[in-house]
Amino acid sequence: MAREHTVPGPHGPGTVTDSEDARTPASRLPDVRAEVEGTPSVPSPTTADTSYAAGALGTGIEVLFTTSERALQWAWRVLQLARGVVEATPRGDAFIREARASVVDFLDHIPPHVRRSVEEVLVFCNLWQAVGVRLRRRGGFPAGDDAAWRQLCEDVELLQRAAQARLGTAAALEQGLLKDLGHLRALALSCGDSANEVTVGMEVFTRCIAELMAVASAVRRAWEAAAHELAESAAWLRAGDPAFSAWLAEHLVAAEPAWERTQKVARWLHDVGAFAGQP
Repeated sequence: MAREHTVPGPHGPGTVTDSEDARTPASRLPDVRAEVEGTPSVPSPTTADTSYAAGALGTGIEVLFTTSERALQWAWRVLQLARGVVEATPRGDAFIREARASVVDFLDHIPPHVRRSVEEVLVFCNLWQAVGVRLRRRGGFPAGDDAAWRQLCEDVELLQRAAQARLGTAAALEQGLLKDLGHLRALALSCGDSANEVTVGMEVFTRCIAELMAVASAVRRAWEAAAHELAESAAWLRAGDPAFSAWLAEHLVAAEPAWERTQKVARWLHDVGAFAGQP
């Protein structure tokens, strides 16, 4: 039975079906490799600026999702190709078994982790928006207003802990992909110079995993930038400087539009995943 996957992009969604993948001749595979190599890059944060981190996360989470969908399509294609190939030697049989096991492991762990990453960005953006609403309602931060200062400290520490927790999740995804990539490259060496549809498909699948790991690294760096700035802000707040408290409140509100844009991207990706049957 053909399974349909929706892949979002800047020009609208597209679909690829497994039945179409199964009919793709091996001669077309190099063209797809060129497409994989053309995956757009993700900006890496170079300064501790939550507005920049918001933009990097908005771009990064979208590319993470679309790249994982491309890898998902190739995972299903490799399974179909392996099912249709009959190898004469035990070594060939072993390669196909290992290839299928690698693909199944990817299907079990990576796509759910990517969707969880989208959810975590969405929840963090909602949290930032709630903090911004509270700050706008309060207005100024006059000297001696201890209640306002304590609330601001709590808000910044809440955001910092949330960003730090997501940094851990992003790092776990990056490490998991690094492990998968090492296994796939070792598997490619084990098949020697043999070339058939399965080995070529696994080569393209490996390239997809390498791209996905690079994007996961960029997302991890974006969370790292956000967590770093928020940690610094929390440390300065504890000094109790009213001028800094007022400036920080304005800064958090000024960064809110960037996080709102990222929120829209994350919500769209969440809706696309749910529509494709991937809640």
